[in-house]
Amino acid sequence: MFGDERNKSILIDLLQSFVELPREEFELTFLDTCLKPEFEEDKLGIVDVKVQTKTGKIINIEIQVNPSNNIGNRLSFYKSKMIVEQIAKGEHYNVIQKVICICITNYDLFTGVKDYLNYFRFINLKNSLCFEDIPEEIYTLELPKVPVMNDGTAGWDWMQFLRAKRKEEFEMIAVQNPEIRKAVNTLYELSADEKVRAEYEMRMKAIRDRAWIIDEAKENARAEGLAEGLAEGKAEGKAEGKVEGKVEGKVEIARKLKSMGRPMIEIAEATGLDLEIIKGL
Repeated sequence: MFGDERNKSILIDLLQSFVELPREEFELTFLDTCLKPEFEEDKLGIVDVKVQTKTGKIINIEIQVNPSNNIGNRLSFYKSKMIVEQIAKGEHYNVIQKVICICITNYDLFTGVKDYLNYFRFINLKNSLCFEDIPEEIYTLELPKVPVMNDGTAGWDWMQFLRAKRKEEFEMIAVQNPEIRKAVNTLYELSADEKVRAEYEMRMKAIRDRAWIIDEAKENARAEGLAEGLAEGKAEGKAEGKVEGKVEGKVEIARKLKSMGRPMIEIAEATGLDLEIIKGL
C-alpha cells in the first residue's frame, strides 16, 4: 500500500508525522526497490519502500513482523548500498545525498527502553557532538510499545493503524485523520481483491516451498555424509564422507532452486556454491 504511486499522499502523511525534514522536502518520487549488485556475485538487496525527496534525499522503509537477530546488519547493508549506488566512477563525493532508513517492528527491538520512536545519527558519546557530514539517519518504531491512549505525538494515529487487527479498530482510527481514512479504505479494497490475495498466497507458498526444499536437502546431506563416513570406518573417511555429502546436498538444493526459476545470485547465497557450478547444473 505505501509503495504504490497512487497512495503517495498516504505515505507522505505517515512520514511527516515523525521524520525530521522540512515539509517542502516531501515531494516524493518512488524508486526501484531492488538495490542492484555492482558485480554478479554481490548480494542482491530488496527493500520494502524506497523514495526520493525533492532535494534528492533517499528514504527507505522496512517493516519487520518477526524478530530478527540481524536487523542491525541488514539496515547497515541497505543503507550502505543506497549510499554507494548514488556515486558513479569519477564523480565527487558531494553528489551523495542523505539516506534515511526507517525500521518499523512488530516486536520489541530495544528491551528496557520505553520510547517506541527512536532516532539515530552519528554522535560522539562523550560530548554529544553530532557528525553532521555523515549522510545517514535511522528511525526505529516499535509497535508493541505504542501506548493505548493518545500520547499527543503526530505519529500516534499512524502507529495505531499499523498495529490494528480488527475492523472496529481501523474505523476508530480513521475518524481522526483523512489520510488514515484513505489508507483504511485502500486496505479494504486490497483485502477484497481476489488477485491481490492470490498473489499473496503464491508468494507465501513460494517462501514455504523454498524453506522446505533447503531443509530437506540439508537433512539428506547430513544423513548421507554420516552414512558414508561410518562406512569408511576411519576418522578420515568420516570427514571425507561428510564433506562429500554436504557438497552433494548443496548441489541438490541449487538444482531444485534453479528449476523453480530462482536467480543464480540468490541460489549462490543459499548454498555457498560458486556461480560457475550453478550455471552448469
